[in-house]
Amino acid sequence: MKNIFLIHLSPAMEQALTEQLISFSELDVVSLKKGDSVPTSLVPDLVVTGDEENKAGYPGCPVLFLSATKTVRLGEVLRQMSQMLAQPVLYIDDILFGSYVFKPQEKSLTPAEGEEIALTDREADILVYLIRYLGKPVSRDELLKNVWQYQEDVDTHTLETHIYRLRQKIELSTNAPPIIQTIEGGYSLHLLEREV
Repeated sequence: MKNIFLIHLSPAMEQALTEQLISFSELDVVSLKKGDSVPTSLVPDLVVTGDEENKAGYPGCPVLFLSATKTVRLGEVLRQMSQMLAQPVLYIDDILFGSYVFKPQEKSLTPAEGEEIALTDREADILVYLIRYLGKPVSRDELLKNVWQYQEDVDTHTLETHIYRLRQKIELSTNAPPIIQTIEGGYSLHLLEREV
């Protein structure tokens, strides 16, 4: 299930998008107005907003900004949404993550002190997904379905290999608590207090 947040859109755009999106059983649409609190139990896979301030409020999540002053075609908005859901890493701005600057579009990670670290496509996808769920557990199955797009031939060994390689690139010290923690059935991303 993919969660799509519609935040501060014009009533006409919100209604048109909701009518189009509810026909897809794999999508859950959450509409929020000014003053509404975001459900803490839900993490968005895509945010569509009419409020420019919301563009930076969802790390690891693509955000589509729709200006109220610009005319857009519904078909074009739906096409953009589809692309963002299919390849979110291409639509996410740089993320400050611990002592790193993570550039998803460039697939690189730069520590505060040190040289840029190149990431593979899968490593960048895994990191984006874990950042989206920062501090929350993410199951192996969830990562396999969302990062590998439901490929049947991918097993947990493949995921564990990618996590191992990603850890080698981002763990600063063997003495520090791990940034990517193994939990029962999956993983969780944690940042040290001093890094936040």
